[in-house]
Amino acid sequence: MAQELTENEIAEFREIFNLVDRDRGGSITKAELGELMDTLGINTSPEEIDLMINEIDQDSNGEIDFDEFVAVMSRKVNATYSADQVKASFRLFENPTTPGFIKVDRLHRALTLYGTDKLTSDQASELISQLEPDSNGLINYEEYVNMMMSK
Repeated sequence: MAQELTENEIAEFREIFNLVDRDRGGSITKAELGELMDTLGINTSPEEIDLMINEIDQDSNGEIDFDEFVAVMSRKVNATYSADQVKASFRLFENPTTPGFIKVDRLHRALTLYGTDKLTSDQASELISQLEPDSNGLINYEEYVNMMMSK
């Protein structure tokens, strides 16, 4: 496992992994990854799930085990975000009916449920209010980029 991770980070990764590994089989299956995406409100096709699994699955068994999960997550811990990464993350949350915008509730859910630096609901609300969502509860791309690049 990645040596630069703290015990707390590994424990957080284990907690997240266990939440996704619903059958406690020791790996995240395609079905479980699909359920996670649904929970996040992210519409993904079976092909997109396959691509995600294939990116992470180092031993090519079609599932993500804990060591593979930690390897991917550890790259994210101290990552600085490139413009391409910010664009890709935006696309994950982008509202399909209004391209170029993210729904406030989707971003709020992600900020409070996932990552090593989970925010409280109040912290997430404060951060989102600084992004100046419009009257329809949408955040535009420029505001999102500014938030991600200043992290």
